[in-house]
This record gives sequence, structure tokens and C-alpha cells, in this order.
Amino acid sequence: MGIWQNVWLEETGNLYLEQVRMLPHIHQAQLEIDAKLNAPATATLQAAISFQEHPITTATCTTINGRAHFAVDISNDDPNFRLHYWSPDEPNLYDVTFKVIEDHSVTDTVYSYFGMRQIETRNYSVYLNDQGLYQKLILNQGYYPNAGLTGSVEDYKSDLTRLKAMGFNGNRIHQHVESHRMLYLCDQLGVLAWAEFPSSFSFSPTMMKHMLNELPAFIAKHFNHPSVIAYVLMNESWGVNEIAHNREEQAFADSLYYLTKGFDSSRLVIANDGWEQVKTDLCTIHDYNGDLQSLLASYQDQSRIFTGSPSLTSGRRVFCDHYEHQDMPFMISEYGGIAYEENAQQESWGYGKRMESKKAVIDKIRQLTNAVMSIPDCVGFCYTQLSDVEQEVNGLLDHDHQYKFDPEVIRKIMTATHQNGFDFN
Repeated sequence: MGIWQNVWLEETGNLYLEQVRMLPHIHQAQLEIDAKLNAPATATLQAAISFQEHPITTATCTTINGRAHFAVDISNDDPNFRLHYWSPDEPNLYDVTFKVIEDHSVTDTVYSYFGMRQIETRNYSVYLNDQGLYQKLILNQGYYPNAGLTGSVEDYKSDLTRLKAMGFNGNRIHQHVESHRMLYLCDQLGVLAWAEFPSSFSFSPTMMKHMLNELPAFIAKHFNHPSVIAYVLMNESWGVNEIAHNREEQAFADSLYYLTKGFDSSRLVIANDGWEQVKTDLCTIHDYNGDLQSLLASYQDQSRIFTGSPSLTSGRRVFCDHYEHQDMPFMISEYGGIAYEENAQQESWGYGKRMESKKAVIDKIRQLTNAVMSIPDCVGFCYTQLSDVEQEVNGLLDHDHQYKFDPEVIRKIMTATHQNGFDFN
């Protein structure tokens, strides 16, 4: 094991594939491939693409200075659809085999996959593959018993299977950079993911330098995972604590947004999640208000949402000055956080008044979720949180990542409204 993720050795020839970016274009039925070899050599890169073991096409490109940049038509003669889209309901993945060929000899072979999907916002809505998407996320801090942030494949698969069983269609990976193994399982199982850059402590030239140095690798890590639909660059003004009034902090957050778009324009970017937002693709609000009437009253007028402070628990303005007139969807990106444990400990906590019984917790989750899903023009939510973490006992799973509540009961709450797709039952 590495310090925080796995490391391994691979045997290759002298010339090998060092990096590849695969960008789907669903409207053209094309996959854009941008590959880089380990040396500025002239060779041939071959990409053989298949779907469920049925060959689709094979394309080749000559490298120039060690780079191959080309597009491949992957449409096929399927009688129903020319493409197999990736979505939470149908997480279709294509297989691709890359071969580096020099002087008629294969010097490297790499097996990978990709998903054909597009995420975008327009008309105050979010669209996945041109279909309206209502996000039902759960906050995932990624801590595991006796393992810290280093989960096993079994840990990841168990968590993702459980969150889907409870009716969620995605997870917001919170304040850590996840393993490729976990992201692969999101791709395979059909679980949306928000990738979040870990927060800094305070604003300074050193902090800016570190973030700018680390951001390209952070984006490159997630680029080929179809499940990742959004980047969160900062959370709740952590590291930019005076952003509401400090133009330097605002300019830096804006620069992160545009730099991220330069590296990857295929995903949504949220520069500062929760409040005091600047340039962003989604208006995201953290609201742990447990009073249903005042919660609903805060979100009846969207124009006042963007210009005001609807979250009574934070009291922070949603946008910094001069940023409130952007045209974008909004969602409640943190809510809930209701504490419950079988044998309550004095030092443990959650948001709001502590509930004494499972039934009371379930009732509160139902009431809050129904309220959030009834907010006009809201395009989704993120419930806090997946599992208990140290003193935080507001998970739907306990510290050992076992169900606290009947998953079918939670599922009925989360799927009560805003269901997509056809029902053939």
C-alpha cells in the first residue's frame, strides 16, 4: 500500500503510454482521444473499441512529438440506439485497448474503458445526456473502521451498493481525493460523484501556489471517470474566510474556476460550495434548518434566494457582491445531518435536536426530504451523511458502515418524487 493510495509497478517496452484523456462527444457519436507517450518519438497509437465484447471499431494515429490527438466514430448498427449512454440507471461502459507500435513491434498495451455521457446546465436545469437530472446525493467522507481514508475494494463496493439501495443516485466525495478503485466502482455501478478538492486553512501566496500546483493532477485523476460530473474546488469558504469582502480571494476562486474549465470543460465546476459563491455552474446551498415551515418559506422566490441569505443555519449570503445575477440552477448541497446512535455518547453530535428513537429520526428525515424535494426549481440535494465519522453520528450507516435504519424505508423517502425514466412494470 502507498501512503494514502495504492502504488504498483508495470513492465513496458522503451516506448509506452504515459497519459491518455478520453472525452466523449455524444452528439457526434465520437470519442476524442488525447494521448502522450513517455518520449517525443514518432510511433503509432492503436485504439480498439468494443462494447460487451462486441467489436465497434479500431483506429490508429501517428504520434507527433510523442502525442496522438484524434477522434473516433463509435456509432454502431444497434437497432435501437447508435450509442450506449452512461447513466446511473444504465451505467454502460465501452472497453478500449491501446497499443503503442514502433517499427512494427508492440511496445506497450493498456486496457481501459470509457462512458458516453454529457453533463450540462441550461434553462435553470441540469441535463445528463440531454435528459433532465435530479441529483439525490449523499455526503461521503470516506472514513473506514481501522483504516482511515484507505478503504478496500470491498469497503467501497459495500458503501456504494448500500447508498443505491437507499435510493440515492450519487455521492459527494467530501474533503478528500478518492481512490481510482472507488471511482471505477462508481463508473461500473452507476453512482454519480462530485470530486472535491481538500480545503486549505488560510489564504496566502503559499496557499495559492500549493493549490495551483496540485489542481492539474486532481483534474487529470478524475478526467476519464464518467461518474464524476462535478468538481468542488472550495467548501464553505474554508481557506478563503474573508471571500465575501476580499477581492483577492474572490479573484483567486474565480481563477480556479476558469483554470479547471481550461483543463476540463466537460464537467460542472463549483468554486465555493455552500455560501459566498463567486463564478460557478451551480448555486449550491447548505441548510440544516430543521423547522419545516421556515425552511420552505426561505426558498419560494428564486430571485431572493440568489440575492439573499435563505439558510437560517449559516446566515451567510449565497453569493458575493456582483455575482448574484448568474443564470444557473440551484440545489441544496447539504441538509439533514440528524444524529442517532443506539447508546448515545455525550460527546457525539449531529445537526438539530437529538432524536430519541429510530422512528423519530425516520419521521424527521421524511419531513425534511419531502420539504427539500418540494422546493420550486431546486435541481437536487445532498443528504448529510453516509456513515458516522468519529463524534459525528449523523450517518445513515454506523461507524462500521452497517445500516442504522431499514434501507427500504429510506429508499421510499428518497424516491417519493423526482423519479426519471420510464416505468415498464
